[in-house]
Amino acid sequence: MKTRSKWHLWIISLFMIFMYIMGIYDFFMMLAHNQTYYETHGYGSKVVDYFTNYPIYFMIFWIVNLLAGFLSPVLLMLKDIRSKYLALVSAIADTILLILTFTFRNRWDVLGSGVAAFDFFILAITFGLYFYCRYVFKRNA
Repeated sequence: MKTRSKWHLWIISLFMIFMYIMGIYDFFMMLAHNQTYYETHGYGSKVVDYFTNYPIYFMIFWIVNLLAGFLSPVLLMLKDIRSKYLALVSAIADTILLILTFTFRNRWDVLGSGVAAFDFFILAITFGLYFYCRYVFKRNA
C-alpha cells in the first residue's frame, strides 16, 4: 500500500490500541487478584472465585485475543496487510472465549449484564476492525 493514510485509519487504530491496552491491563489486574482493582469495579467474592485457578485453555484464547487485538492496529498504521489477519484472529479468539465462558463458567451471573454488554461491544469493534482492514487493503490493492 503506497498511498497516504487517511485520517480515519489513524483514529480507528489509536482507538483500538487504547481499547486493547485497557484489556491487557484488565487481564493482569484480574489474574493478579488486585483487591483495589476489584473494589474499584464493584466486584465481589464471586469474581475473585471466577478468576482463581482460571483454566489455561480459556486463558490461551484471552491472551490470543489481546495480543492479536493490540498488534493488528499497530500493523495497520504501518500499512502491513497482516493487520487484517490479526484482527480476524483476535475476533475469532474472543468469540470462542465468550461462547466457552458464558456456557461453562457462568460468566453472565458472575460478572453481570454490564460486563457482558461491554464484552459484546469489544467483539463487535474487533470484527469491525477486521472489516475495516479488508476495506483498506482492498481499496489500495
